Amino acid sequence: MVKIKIKDMCFGYASTPILENVSVDIYGSSFVSIVGPNGAGKSTMLKCINKILVPDSGDIHIDGYNLKNMKRIEVAKNIAYVPQSSNRVFPTTVFETVLMGRRPHIGWFSNEKDIEKVWQVLEEMGIEDLALCSFDELSGGQQQKILIARALAQDTGAILLDEPTSNLDIWHQLDVMENVQRLVKEKKVAAIMAVHDLNLASRYSDQILMMKDGKVVSAGTPAQVLTTENIAKVYEVEAHVHNYGETPYVMPLKQLGMREIT
Repeated sequence: MVKIKIKDMCFGYASTPILENVSVDIYGSSFVSIVGPNGAGKSTMLKCINKILVPDSGDIHIDGYNLKNMKRIEVAKNIAYVPQSSNRVFPTTVFETVLMGRRPHIGWFSNEKDIEKVWQVLEEMGIEDLALCSFDELSGGQQQKILIARALAQDTGAILLDEPTSNLDIWHQLDVMENVQRLVKEKKVAAIMAVHDLNLASRYSDQILMMKDGKVVSAGTPAQVLTTENIAKVYEVEAHVHNYGETPYVMPLKQLGMREIT
């Protein structure tokens, strides 16, 4: 199982710091959610882990190998990335879109093994009937499921998901989360997801990282992180936290102050 170790990672644009001294260890067969207000650094953190962005300082190790020394093709063999839904444009069939996930292993030419892998993934995700459909003509929920299938076809030890439930109705939100949770358990992968919905994060995650202003404010199980004190500190919102079994659920009550809209 893959291990991702982040040590003192910092990143910024020009003179604007985005991430400050982020340190965390993430192991395979775990579902980790990154939560926090807009501008907290959630998406930036994912892009640094995937080497889309290069940290200004600090280190990221993938199974002991420093990300700085890994070529893009090597990163793609270890980490799959599912972007935000707003960025999805693929004028291809579903089958061709999922086949893109094999590119780190095969370059531009696929073989019978790759074709079989794609069909296997489509069947596992329950979307084999969409194989010949045009990706761009599908609903947002279907598209998100196909992007997860593409990441699964990439056959990596870790999958990064950038707000995969944004702009989806509640049925499709649950469908995405159920599929990611199943992949974590069955494939023993590490899923790291940036998400706004605290209750979705609480229900499905093994661990939660709560961020504010580029720093990790709290890390641990949902019950350890989702407290009234942390929510007030990070979101400036008064909330009640109710427990259903071992799962906390957040009921926001009112704003505690006015903060800059980002």
